[in-house]
Amino acid sequence: MCNKAASNPNRVVLPTNVTPSHYTLSIVPDFKEFTFGGQVAIDLTIHEATKTVSVNTKDLTLKTTAIEIDGKTIEPVSSALDEHRDTTTFTFDSELPKGAAVLRISFDGILSDKMAGFYRSSYKDAEGNTKYMGVTQFEATDARRAFPCWDEPAAKATYTISLTVPTELVALSNMPVASETQEGDKKIVVFEKTPIMSTYLVAWAVGEFEYIETTTTKLEKPVTCRVYTLPGLKEQGRFALEITPKVLEYFSEIFGTAYPLPKLDHLAVPDFDAGAMENWGLVTYRTVALLFDEKTSDLRFKEQVAVTVAHEIAHQWFGNLVTMEWWDHLWLNEGFATWVGTLAVDHLFPKWDTWSTFVVDDMQRGVSLDSLRSSHPIEVPVADPHEIHQIFDAISYSKGASVIRMLSNWLTVDVFLAGIRRYLKKHEYENATTDDLWNALSEESKVDVREFMNTWTRVIGVPILDVTEADGIVTVEQHRFLSTNDVKPEEDETVWWVPLGVYPKPASIADPNQTLKSRSLSFEAPEGPYLLNKDYSGVFRTNYPPSAIGRIGKAILDGSDLVGLSDRAGLVADIASLSKSGHTATSNFLDLVQYYKNEDTYVVWELLAGRVGEIASIFAENERINQGIKHFQRNLVDRMVQKLGWEFPEGEDYLTSRLRNVILRSAGRAGHEATVAEAKRRFALFVSDPAHDSILHPSIRQTAFEIVLSQGGEEEFRNVLKYFHAAPKQDQQVIALLALGYVQQPELIAEVQALAISEHVRPQDIFYVLAGLSSNHASRRPTWEWVKNNWNTLSNRYKGSMSMLGSCVKFPLSQSSDAALIKEVKEFFADKDTKDFQRALDQAIEGLDVNSAWVAREQEGLSEWLSANSY
Repeated sequence: MCNKAASNPNRVVLPTNVTPSHYTLSIVPDFKEFTFGGQVAIDLTIHEATKTVSVNTKDLTLKTTAIEIDGKTIEPVSSALDEHRDTTTFTFDSELPKGAAVLRISFDGILSDKMAGFYRSSYKDAEGNTKYMGVTQFEATDARRAFPCWDEPAAKATYTISLTVPTELVALSNMPVASETQEGDKKIVVFEKTPIMSTYLVAWAVGEFEYIETTTTKLEKPVTCRVYTLPGLKEQGRFALEITPKVLEYFSEIFGTAYPLPKLDHLAVPDFDAGAMENWGLVTYRTVALLFDEKTSDLRFKEQVAVTVAHEIAHQWFGNLVTMEWWDHLWLNEGFATWVGTLAVDHLFPKWDTWSTFVVDDMQRGVSLDSLRSSHPIEVPVADPHEIHQIFDAISYSKGASVIRMLSNWLTVDVFLAGIRRYLKKHEYENATTDDLWNALSEESKVDVREFMNTWTRVIGVPILDVTEADGIVTVEQHRFLSTNDVKPEEDETVWWVPLGVYPKPASIADPNQTLKSRSLSFEAPEGPYLLNKDYSGVFRTNYPPSAIGRIGKAILDGSDLVGLSDRAGLVADIASLSKSGHTATSNFLDLVQYYKNEDTYVVWELLAGRVGEIASIFAENERINQGIKHFQRNLVDRMVQKLGWEFPEGEDYLTSRLRNVILRSAGRAGHEATVAEAKRRFALFVSDPAHDSILHPSIRQTAFEIVLSQGGEEEFRNVLKYFHAAPKQDQQVIALLALGYVQQPELIAEVQALAISEHVRPQDIFYVLAGLSSNHASRRPTWEWVKNNWNTLSNRYKGSMSMLGSCVKFPLSQSSDAALIKEVKEFFADKDTKDFQRALDQAIEGLDVNSAWVAREQEGLSEWLSANSY
C-alpha cells in the first residue's frame, strides 16, 4: 500500500487510517429509467482505531451502509456528504478497532449522458430506432460516480465485478467472464478477480456488441485479443485487431515483462469524451480512434488508429502495472505512452516515418504550449481533483514524450529501455514517482539522470538557443523562450542541460554528448554549413544568425545529406515560431521557405503549408498582407499541385497519399485557380450521382468540401450538410463537420453554430465544428459571440467534461488577432466560475496577446517584403 499522497498536506485526499484491499461490486443498469443500482462490499484494513470512515462518492444515493468486524454488523449513526470534496463520511457510535473489516453499501446512481462515470451512449439501429449502451469512464476521478470507493491512484485494490443485464446484451469488464447465471429475462455475469489496480482503471460495458478475435502467438501465455463494436461495424476494427497482438508482443519483449492479463479487449463507443481510455484489459475508444475502413476512410485516420492503439496498450504496463503515485506524475503515464507508442508504430510501419511526424505534430504542440506564461511544468503540483483534468494537455502528453525522446537519445535507446525494465520490475503492481524512474535510469546508465532532467520536468518553459558568429567562433547562449518575447530577468534564471547536437561535430567540444550545462558555450565554426539539434531530438528553439540560415538553406536547395528530413522540418518550425514571437522578422521566415522549392516530402510540407497558411489566417484583417501571402502560397504549391494531381494511383505509398491532401488543401485555401476549379467540378459530380463516389477520394474529400464551401453558397452548404446527415460512419461525419465551418454567409454560419449543439452532433464532436469555424476568418468573431450568447447552455452541457468547455473558449479565439478581444474576454468571464477551465482561459487570452502583437509588429515589414518580391 502506498500512502505517499498523504505526505502533501495540500492534497484533497481521504484519511489513510482506513484502506481498501478488495471490492466485491455488483451493478444492475436500467436502460429504461437511465439509472443503475449497486452493492459493494469493500475489504478494509483499519490501521488505527477510529469512529469515522470516509469514502469518495459523487451523484450517488446511498441506501444502506454497515460495517462488519469479527462477525458483528455495525451501522453508522450518521453520514455526512461533502459535495466539494466528493466524500461521504460515516460516523459510528464507538471506535472501530484496528484490524480487518468489511464495509457494505447499497446505492443507486444516474445513467447519465455526460460521458463520465457509468454513463449511457446512444446509437441508431438498422431501422433508425434509438438504442443505448452503457460504459464507464473513470479517469481521473469519476469512479466515485459509479460506486463508493477510495478514488485515488495510490489506493490500489483487487476487484470482483458482476453485472446483471438483459439476456440479449453483452457484458464486458476488465477480466474474462468467470460465470453466467440466468435469472428470468436477465443474466448475472460474474468476472474473474482482477490484479491489484487503481479505481480509475476499473471498467465495464453493456450493450449489443459483436466482435472479431485473434490471439498472440509469441507469448508464453497466449492473450486473446478482441475488438468489440455495435452491430454491423466489427469489420472496421480489423486494422486495430491486426496490430494488437504485434504491439503486445513487441512491448512484452522490450519491457521484459509479459502482458499480465489473459485478454485485451478494445471497445468502440459512439459517445466518448477523450480519444481513448486504457482501462486494464478493456480499452475504450472514441469510434474514429479505433475503427478504420480501407475503402471509405481518410488515410489520416489509419495512422491515428495505430498511434492510439499503441498508446493505450503501452499504458497496460506504464500506468496500469506501475501507476503514478498521484496526479502530479500524470506525465509518467501519458508522456511515456506517447513516446513508446510512437516507437511501436515506427517498428510496425517503418515506411511511415513516424518519428518525423512526431517532430511535426507532438513536439510542436508541446513546445508551442510551453512557450506561454500560462503553461505549467511537466510535473505540476495538483491538490484538488477539480484541477486534474486541466493537465491532460500537450505538456503532459507531447512535451513529456519529447523530453523522453531527448533523454532516450542522450542515453541511447537501448540503455533507456534497460532502465525502463528495471523500473517496471521494481515497482510492478505498485505506485511510483518521477524520482523512481530517474533512479532506475541512473542505476542502469551510471549517469545522474535526475541532474539532467529536473529542469525539464519541474520547471516551466523551454529554452531558446541564440547563436552568434564572430571571428570564426560560434557562441550558443540559452534563455527561456516566450512567444511574447518579453521574458523578465526573474523568469530567465533556469539553466537547462541541453544536448546541443552540433553537426558536423566540432573538435573543440570535448563532451561526446555535447551537453550545454551553463548559460553559454563557444566552439570553432565548422567549415561550411552546420546544424544545432541534429535530427531535432532536443526540446528547444534554435535562433540562427542570417548567415548560418543562408548556408543551411543552400544545403537544402542542393539536396545535401547534411540536412535530414527532421532537420528540414525542425528548421521550418523554429524559424516560423521565432518570427511569430518577434525573435526574427517574418520576412526572414519567408526567405527561408524559398530554399524549399524542391521539397517533396509529406512531413516537411505539412509544416511549410501550415506555417505559411497561419500567416494568412492571423493577418486576415489586413487585406494587403492576406492576399499577398496567398499569392506567395499559390506560387509555393503550384509545382506540387501539377505533380500530384487529384488521383490516387493503385499501390501509391502512404506518405505520398497524405502529401496530396496537404498540397491541395494549401492550394485551395490560397485560392489556387486550377485547384478551386477542379474541386468544384469533382464536387458537382460527387453530389449529382452516388456512382461518382470515387471522384472524391476519402483522403481529399474534406479539402474539396472546404474549397467549395468557402467559394460557394447555399447550394454547396446544403449538399455537404446532406452528406453529413447521410454518412453512415463517424469518420465521414467528422470530415463534414470540419468542413462546414468554412461557409462565408452570415446566415449559414449561424446555421452551423446551431448545428454544433443540436441533437445531430454528438456532444463530443463540438470541437470539430468549432475548429472549422475558427479557421474561417468570416466566422471567427461571430462564433465567439455565439459562445458568449450560449454560455449557459454550453456550461450545462459539458458539466462533466470540462476539457470540452475549455475548448469552447480556446477555439474561437485561437486565430484571432484583435487586441480589443483581450479586455472583452476578461470582462465576460469576470463574474463566472472558471476554476475548472482556468488554464484554457489563460492560454486563450495569452494567445490573443501573441497574435495581436505579431500583427502590430509586422504589418509594415511584411507589406514591404511582399511588394519587393512582387506578391
